[in-house]
Amino acid sequence: MNGPSTETHPLLGADERARILRSLLFSVSLTPILLLIEPARRIVSLEATVAAIGLGIFFGIVAAIGLADINLQDANSVTASIVVLVCICVATIVVWLIVPHRHIGTVLQFTVAFIWAMPITELLYQTV
Repeated sequence: MNGPSTETHPLLGADERARILRSLLFSVSLTPILLLIEPARRIVSLEATVAAIGLGIFFGIVAAIGLADINLQDANSVTASIVVLVCICVATIVVWLIVPHRHIGTVLQFTVAFIWAMPITELLYQTV
């Protein structure tokens, strides 16, 4: 039968390739959920939507390239989890204060662009 493969890809390590595939699966599964929310489907203004999608793609590429060579396997998982939760809370508060309430849908559009740009960039960055 088809068992799990123990072979590693010549360009990617088995762990790195599996992480990128999980990231792509995360993007595929989260996109419909984010787009079901009513504000994400509402276009407030073309400029705001284009800016949100452009910034999402830009920051997704920057995050993928910036984190490409960082090895987080030696990090303490509890400390890393706390740092990530604090960063998410701070970012949420900043976005809530900066973005006008009528443009909240653009935050969801930014998120969709970001979660697609990051794994695609990682895949391209690791294979080239």
